[in-house]
Amino acid sequence: MINIVFKILLVAVTFAFLLSWGYIKQQRKNEELLNNLYKKIENKVMNEFKKKEKLTIKDIENLIKGTKASLFWSKNKITVTDPRIFIKNLIKDMLSKGLIIEVVDNNSRVYKAR
Repeated sequence: MINIVFKILLVAVTFAFLLSWGYIKQQRKNEELLNNLYKKIENKVMNEFKKKEKLTIKDIENLIKGTKASLFWSKNKITVTDPRIFIKNLIKDMLSKGLIIEVVDNNSRVYKAR
């Protein structure tokens, strides 16, 4: 009898844990989508620096336009349609991480990989 009660409690606790975990994942879905998108864009930019020494903001905007990100457990997707929205935060974040440096070349800003 005690064994059956213990098994029922164990199933109930497991079910409650999985339900709460799913609820938390659902709440953080948009944040995770944006984080995945920024990681994907950052990787694209760093791969482009392997091909080119310098990139302008316009080059980076053209590079990231149309980039998509999704989560494997969700059918929601996010796509960059207007790169100007992302570019300021992206450049600021990459500068603070030390991935790129800002250089003035012919009175315009260009960026180089470190």
